Amino acid sequence: MKRTIILSAAAAAVAFAVVPAAAQNRNWNHNEWRDSSWKTIAYTRVDGRDTDTIRVPGTARYHQMRLCVFNGPIEVRDVDVRFRNGGHQDISVRKLMRPGTCSRNLDLAGNRRDVTAVRLKYSPLARHATRPLVRVQVR
Repeated sequence: MKRTIILSAAAAAVAFAVVPAAAQNRNWNHNEWRDSSWKTIAYTRVDGRDTDTIRVPGTARYHQMRLCVFNGPIEVRDVDVRFRNGGHQDISVRKLMRPGTCSRNLDLAGNRRDVTAVRLKYSPLARHATRPLVRVQVR
């Protein structure tokens, strides 16, 4: 009798532990960074310095950009977007970005622009074993 009660209690505990994980997984699959209208064109693992430059290959043209962060939080202060024609656009972001989140949509100046590099100015929030991964997404 005692053994049945203990097994029933253990099964109930496991069921309650699994439900939140399943709910988190369901929400994770619908995160904003998975929107199919966005295309990831470049990424880097930021190394904890004050700035990092992400080189963008190719010659495609885009009208909007956003940054998505994974593996650790960072505070993005500023984004300097470099274009193939030599011009650049400085965009103030000033956003605390937690893992799995994206910045707001950043409109690129002019008609569709050919991005060659994105320079990030940021503050890492904590030293982790894994460095934050920043993805550049465009459309």
